[in-house]
Amino acid sequence: MQQFAYGWITPSLALVLSILGCLLGTYLAGRARASTGGSRARWLTLSAVAIGGSGTWVPHFMAMLGVDVPGTVVRYDVATTALGLGVAVAVYCLGLYIVGFGRPSAWKILPAGVLTGLGLTTVYATGPLAMRVAGTVAYDPRTLLAAAGAAIVGATVTLWCAGVVRGGPAMVCAAAIMALAVCGTHYTVMAAVRVQPAPIGAQVPGVTLLALLTPVCVLACLLLSGLAYSTVGFSVRQDTATEEALLRRARDMYSVATLARAAEHRRREREGDRGAAATVPSRR
Repeated sequence: MQQFAYGWITPSLALVLSILGCLLGTYLAGRARASTGGSRARWLTLSAVAIGGSGTWVPHFMAMLGVDVPGTVVRYDVATTALGLGVAVAVYCLGLYIVGFGRPSAWKILPAGVLTGLGLTTVYATGPLAMRVAGTVAYDPRTLLAAAGAAIVGATVTLWCAGVVRGGPAMVCAAAIMALAVCGTHYTVMAAVRVQPAPIGAQVPGVTLLALLTPVCVLACLLLSGLAYSTVGFSVRQDTATEEALLRRARDMYSVATLARAAEHRRREREGDRGAAATVPSRR
């Protein structure tokens, strides 16, 4: 099975998309740390959609475009292909919920990384499982075990970055590391795939990945745009709320100062009246 049928175009696109998705997910996880209760759960869910959907599944699909099997056409089952998206978001929700509530620690990140990594192995395996060829598709157990280990390490690093990293430059570096882990795990899993073409060609059911490219690209754009809009919208609302709070505080301070000046003015008037009243008898 050829992994780079179109050269370095597909892995480069996969890496760029993964960086964008992981960067957005890390930023959303940072928003979650600044929130509490239900608001934190919503931000963690959005972070899982960004990392699991845009940062993991979409690059996995893009990398699959470069797969070719000489001697047979390659088709894909749509339902199995789409299943990977749901699993990716679900396992990252699980991992981020474990790490995101309370203080992040090694005792939370390590088991969450193991659970998420095993789930991601399933995600990366959905691509080959969805393949329909004139032949059989199987896995090399030892290479697949190594791929599961790589997925666990990658997921642990990703959860640590999402739960700990702060600041713009650090988030960019973390997103690049997370994307490298995503792409590395994908190609490790794909290295475990073994395809045995049938000696006699047969009709292969399913659709080509190129036929799915347009809807997946639209989905990726909607995911990134929706998550970015929610993030920018939150920032605008937060800045507006901060400005309104400052304005209310300024108005309150102005009202207090005005009342204090009025009280001081009345006090001086009363003192002046008492002083005038005290001088009247002495003149008589």
